[in-house]
Amino acid sequence: MEIELTLDSGCCEHVLDIVDVPGYANFIVESAGSRRGQHFVVGNCERVPNEGQVMLNMECEGIPLQSTFQVAEITRPLLSVGRVCDQGLDCIFRKDEALVCDPDGGVVCRFARAGGLYIARLKLKSPELFARQVR
Repeated sequence: MEIELTLDSGCCEHVLDIVDVPGYANFIVESAGSRRGQHFVVGNCERVPNEGQVMLNMECEGIPLQSTFQVAEITRPLLSVGRVCDQGLDCIFRKDEALVCDPDGGVVCRFARAGGLYIARLKLKSPELFARQVR
């Protein structure tokens, strides 16, 4: 299974709609934002409620990745540049691609530019994989 992520410099959180990650619905947990009744303001200025958060197990270019995504009814999964950088990674934008690199400059993930957006297809791993690792 795969997930198509858009690297977004204007997004303050990683956000997705749970329909984009089959098998993960049972792993949504309450987040600080969902507890507060937080809403996300989307491109058309509509406010959509934060429904909680979910930890995704992904793989990009053979590298396993885990990230927490806020859950909201949006049209495409968004990967926050700010949150990526908070994890100690760098984002490099070029006219035809964006790279997410580790501190040594190694490429963790490539995003192809298509229609003005930077998009990558990552392997989506089983949610149970993470549940087993934290026990």
